[in-house]
Amino acid sequence: AEAPMAPRPTACFVTLSAFLALASLATGQSAADRDTDRIDITGRQNLTLGSGARAYGMGGAFLARADDATAASWNPAGLSYLRVPELSLVGVSNSFDATRGDDFDRFDGKAVDFAAFTWPVTFGETHGAIQLSYQRALSFDGRRSIQETRTVTAGTTRFTDDARSDGGFDVIAFGTGLRLSQHVRAGVTVNRWLNGYSQTLDRRFLTPSARPLREFDLDFRTEGWSFNFGVMVSPVEQVNLAAVYKTPFTASLQLDKARRDHWVIEGSPEEVTTNAGASDAARLDFPSSLGFGISWRPRDTLTLSADFTRTSWSEARILDYFELGATPPTDDGIAGLPPPPVTFPQLQYPTLRAVPDPDGLDQLDAQQIRLGVEWVLIKGQAKVPLRAGYFNDRQITPIAAGDAPRFNGFTVGTGLILGPM
Repeated sequence: AEAPMAPRPTACFVTLSAFLALASLATGQSAADRDTDRIDITGRQNLTLGSGARAYGMGGAFLARADDATAASWNPAGLSYLRVPELSLVGVSNSFDATRGDDFDRFDGKAVDFAAFTWPVTFGETHGAIQLSYQRALSFDGRRSIQETRTVTAGTTRFTDDARSDGGFDVIAFGTGLRLSQHVRAGVTVNRWLNGYSQTLDRRFLTPSARPLREFDLDFRTEGWSFNFGVMVSPVEQVNLAAVYKTPFTASLQLDKARRDHWVIEGSPEEVTTNAGASDAARLDFPSSLGFGISWRPRDTLTLSADFTRTSWSEARILDYFELGATPPTDDGIAGLPPPPVTFPQLQYPTLRAVPDPDGLDQLDAQQIRLGVEWVLIKGQAKVPLRAGYFNDRQITPIAAGDAPRFNGFTVGTGLILGPM
């Protein structure tokens, strides 16, 4: 068989504040394997990432410089910098486009990403803040379109996928950050994961097929608890060193699936068959992550930052996940029976490959290197920050050689500080 499209990036740094893990097409699978809703799990790949246009303008290098109301999403120790009550709201708009010949992969989405209320607190000589926040930790809002041509033993197959999603994995967090001494700040958040998403996928075959249209519906709901721990150390006033650890956790899942298959068989009228299933037995094992950062502020208007994070996606699993097969059409007047769901005791998440993968394509740990700079222009009461960043991300999906591609990118950003706004 001819090689399919080159492995797509499973993550893409896009406008404002989003890393998307656009789950790649199942490279190496046969056309029969595509008869599932394998596009259903798409979302952010890296749980170490936070929110805010300031941080992303600096390439996401914010673990040691988190000092505003979005701090808890990066390093909760940074909440200790806040001295007045603060409200924060973050929205994102994402787009992705990959094209090769007649084949393409496109995504567009918008979402409310982060909202928080922060209140300063004092305990004797210890100062800090407490915060209640909402974050869309993994977003599934948007629309994704794919067209792919694949050559298999039976011939050339061309199909399109059109997926529409709404919702995401949301986190309600209560956190605090305290300045414990002149040189040490520490913080923690307690995170309640909830919500989920609904998705509709239409798969149309553009080449002759007995089933030119297959429609999949999915409702995916999850709940769980996790903790974030952060520390900042300032050996000298201008330098911050930071470490952040986010705990692994197991989340419960409620899965509801349905599919409709349109059959066009010569000599018979078109027939639509259905199949459906539901389960509350599935579980998600989310990975831990560990990040380190350094930030240097040589003058009040200039900040330089660098981060390194590693997320243990090699250990991420989805347990008791199921897929639905197609109900066959009527044969000699006898209606086809819906096949029972196929349940997988354990799969890799989010790639949904076997454990271990027979092709040796086991998920790898994600690695991120981030560099950022911020320079603030001051004129009267107005401050205009100019920001730029660089990132290098190792993806979690290996290629045939056994290693995963790395992607490089650059970011730019600006803002406006005017009094309390």
